[in-house]
Amino acid sequence: MRNPSWPEAIAADAQNRVWIRTAAARDVESLGEYFGELSQPSRHNRFMGTVSNLSRIASECLADGSKADRFTLVAESRELTRDAIIGEASYAFDRASGRGEFAISVSDRWQCQGVGSALLCALQFRAASFGYFELFGETLKTNDSMKNLARKAGFEFTRSLDWRAVRFDKKLSG
Repeated sequence: MRNPSWPEAIAADAQNRVWIRTAAARDVESLGEYFGELSQPSRHNRFMGTVSNLSRIASECLADGSKADRFTLVAESRELTRDAIIGEASYAFDRASGRGEFAISVSDRWQCQGVGSALLCALQFRAASFGYFELFGETLKTNDSMKNLARKAGFEFTRSLDWRAVRFDKKLSG
C-alpha cells in the first residue's frame, strides 16, 4: 500500500517548534536516550512497569518500522544545537483482533503542552491512511494524564485483562 501524505509537523508555539515524523532505524540511539531521560514515574507509566534495557526497547519500537502495520512516530524540538526527541507514539496492528494497539510518552518537561494530543492525532491519521480503523490502548489505572488524553480524543473505556490497567478503544473514520 502506498504511503499517503499525512501531516508530519506541528508548531507548539511561536518560540518552540515541534516536529512529528516517522522514526527510522537511525533513531534507535536517540530513542533509547529519550526513554532513559524520562522520569521514573513517566517511564513506569509508559511501559506499565519497571524496565531496564532501554536500547533494546528502542530497537523493538523501530523494528520493521517502515511497514504500515507497525510504526513509531517521534516528536522533536530543537534543543541547544540539535534536534531532541521529546515524545513518541508507537503503533502495532494485531491481525488476530483486527485492531491496532498504541502507546505514547512525552518527556516530563513537555507534558501538558499539547505534544501528546498532537502525537495521538498524527498516529490516528496515519493508521487510518493505511486502512486501519480500530485502535486501542491500555494504561495503568493511576495514569490520569493518559486517561484524560484518551477521553479527550474520544476513546471509550472498557475493562482490561490486566487488573492494574484500563483499556480504551476507538473506531476511526475513513
